[in-house]
Amino acid sequence: MKSFFLSTLFFLISYSLVSQNNMNSNDSIATAYMKAYGDWNFDTMKTFYSEDIHFEDPTAEKAFGQPFLFKGKENVYAFFKGVFKDRFKNNKPPYVNFIIEKKFCANSFVIINSTFECVIPTSWFKKESKETILIAIPFVTILEIENGKIKKHTDYGDYSKYNAQIKAQLGNG
Repeated sequence: MKSFFLSTLFFLISYSLVSQNNMNSNDSIATAYMKAYGDWNFDTMKTFYSEDIHFEDPTAEKAFGQPFLFKGKENVYAFFKGVFKDRFKNNKPPYVNFIIEKKFCANSFVIINSTFECVIPTSWFKKESKETILIAIPFVTILEIENGKIKKHTDYGDYSKYNAQIKAQLGNG
């Protein structure tokens, strides 16, 4: 009986340590990935993707009139590369950042509450303007990580705040 108890205890401690290491690893992967996301560094983001990654933002379709659903490493990469293509020097806004406010790991998932900040040109909404607009949108990002690679990336953004901030800064709100 004592042998069974010690074996079981050893197994539980070992399993707990492996699980903890996996969550620490997922936390590190998520942190590095979100840093690349905030730096608008899609080449680095791509290194974290599994071949069959699934990206979606179910909250974006109503805001932008098109679905944000992409599958496969190259398709997800192409989507991100094209977000501001030909809109800015080097296709990157002059200021962009994800500020991580809270993050936790649950098994293979990492859930991140953040604020996406970005400067966009007023000329997108008003002709002949050199002014810019700062937007700050609450985001929840859920990453599913398997074998050290991101298998699924789901964003949920508060695009009503996006629209309200644009209207207010244009003087329409």
